[in-house]
Amino acid sequence: MKKLLLALVVFGLIGAAKPIVIGITQIVDHPALNACRDGIIEALRRAGYIEGQNVQFIFANAQGDFSVAMAIAQDFLARGVDLVVSITTPSSQAVVQVFKDTNIPVVFSAVTDPVAAGLIGHPNVTGASDMIDVRADLELLLKVVPGLKRLGQIYNPGEVNSATLTEMTKKAAKELGIELIVVPAEGTAAVPLAAQSLLGRVDAIYCTTDNTVAAALDAVIEVSKRGKIPFLFADPTSLERGVLICTGFDYFDHGLLTGEIVLKVLRGTPPKDIPFVRQAGTKVFFNLDVAEEIGFVFSPEAKKLATGLLFGGQRFIKE
Repeated sequence: MKKLLLALVVFGLIGAAKPIVIGITQIVDHPALNACRDGIIEALRRAGYIEGQNVQFIFANAQGDFSVAMAIAQDFLARGVDLVVSITTPSSQAVVQVFKDTNIPVVFSAVTDPVAAGLIGHPNVTGASDMIDVRADLELLLKVVPGLKRLGQIYNPGEVNSATLTEMTKKAAKELGIELIVVPAEGTAAVPLAAQSLLGRVDAIYCTTDNTVAAALDAVIEVSKRGKIPFLFADPTSLERGVLICTGFDYFDHGLLTGEIVLKVLRGTPPKDIPFVRQAGTKVFFNLDVAEEIGFVFSPEAKKLATGLLFGGQRFIKE
């Protein structure tokens, strides 16, 4: 009887082992970022980390406000999380600012340029970059949009990731002979007006992985349709929302990639011994429904450049 009671106590203690607490924060609510978050959770689930059993997730969204992102990071610290995953550059900057002098691991995700963002060099920080190929996007537009001369771009200069990509766009546009008209939007409320200012001035609109634009994407889509202006957005998850051309990565896959880094940390590898990685595998999607709506025609040669097409409301992947 004593042996049985002892066994029950031992197993009871094992069953009551404290779960690992992981804080996950992102700057805005957006399909790409949500897919990234879901990919991270799925990577952990596949490795045996189950919510409510051996892991507890604390989710937070800054709703586009950096001061809120800072408050989230400080709350994570106060709540004693075991690890933080920060999605996007602004959220990662906030988390690193709060956690840089601690021993708590930080794994960033969906960060364009970790070096420019000041995330590299801290022994408790590593992660995954979603740096896109801006020049390839502009070269694609030249092949797809006949007579492209003037290109409009909307960005938030307050986002380091977007500022970096905008400078890259300026350089590529100059080399390719494209006149680039850049319009700043320092918050989501400014995006509609910024988009409207491009009407009648450009032959196409291009937006990179700017979180501010992503949060107000419908306003840019509305203007592009009203003006019958081809619009390329560097996020494949936005195709169904009404973007004509989408390029970039599958953000669920990016989450899986980030999740593998998290697993390395959980298994005992110090973040300082895990170099940050860059996502590979750019995809190109054309929305034929939007093309018909605005009277745009993809040439047979242009269609060959696509990874997949959307028509009849459904996405089809080319083999």
